Amino acid sequence: MTTSPPEKPFEPPDPGLPGMGRSEEVPEKPVPALAGPPRDVPRLVYWTNLLGGFYNQFAWLWLGIMGAIMWIFLPNADWAGLYHFRGDLQTAPGVVLESRETNCSENEVKVYAQTYRFTASDGRQYENTSYATGRRLKKGVKVTVEYVPGDPSISRVQGMRRGAFGIEGWGGALILVGFVVFLGVGFGMLVVGLVRGIKANRMLAGGKLALGKLKSKRPTNTRFNDRTVWEFTFEFVADDNRTYETKAKTHKTDDLSDLAGEYLLYDTFSPTCAALLDNMPGGVAIDNLGQLRTRSPGKAVASLLVPVLVVSAHSGVAYLVLVVFV
Repeated sequence: MTTSPPEKPFEPPDPGLPGMGRSEEVPEKPVPALAGPPRDVPRLVYWTNLLGGFYNQFAWLWLGIMGAIMWIFLPNADWAGLYHFRGDLQTAPGVVLESRETNCSENEVKVYAQTYRFTASDGRQYENTSYATGRRLKKGVKVTVEYVPGDPSISRVQGMRRGAFGIEGWGGALILVGFVVFLGVGFGMLVVGLVRGIKANRMLAGGKLALGKLKSKRPTNTRFNDRTVWEFTFEFVADDNRTYETKAKTHKTDDLSDLAGEYLLYDTFSPTCAALLDNMPGGVAIDNLGQLRTRSPGKAVASLLVPVLVVSAHSGVAYLVLVVFV
């Protein structure tokens, strides 16, 4: 077994240290000529900005995991127990036809399915299946069946449920709240990533290029891939000769550690809206003709694999559940 070396604390060189003044040792970084707006944003850069980056990658992974749990839990939950069995019920004697072990469990206790038959007040016989955790009835055992008046097809063995997972009472409420919270976290991260991607694409299409100087940096409480996420603050001078700031967070600290500064694009009508080129998920660069291009097509395509796989997997499962098995 091998272990990775501990993360070294990030501390970019300070241009203010003796012998490292900007005018002496740090070369000036000219701002390259960039074609004027509106500019064409390469498709690969465009989609990687929308679907790639830390927030989006985390959100897609999170939603992929939560989605897998959802497709297992939701179809097997006792939704009927929330509304069909709250009023007056009719009862009838029944008999167990079959009892089997399911693939579901609660707190590591197996859930068993009991198929039964009973005769309702209309004189007709009905068959249905009820579920219980850790309780398996033998074939031929007599049971009491409760059903909805006027619709005997909706029934259950008294003391059991119609789905493998029960969602009645406080336990069920906590499960539902947990689903909402966890899905909310995933969708919240996804919204943040999409907003940042939309902003990056808007700046690429119509922003003004400038050179930002590192003003400050600080570690955050977030870690990604066992590396601390740092917040960088850059300042730049806009066309109105006023100084503005823009912030960026990343665990890839080398991407924003150029002492000569970092290129950024800002909105000429609202210079506080800016985006650093080297912090865009799309990996964009400016060629000799002033056009935007994809810096690393391979990395850009790789960042799209997670969202594509998650969407494809859930689409396939949804088709099977909602179309094939209905």
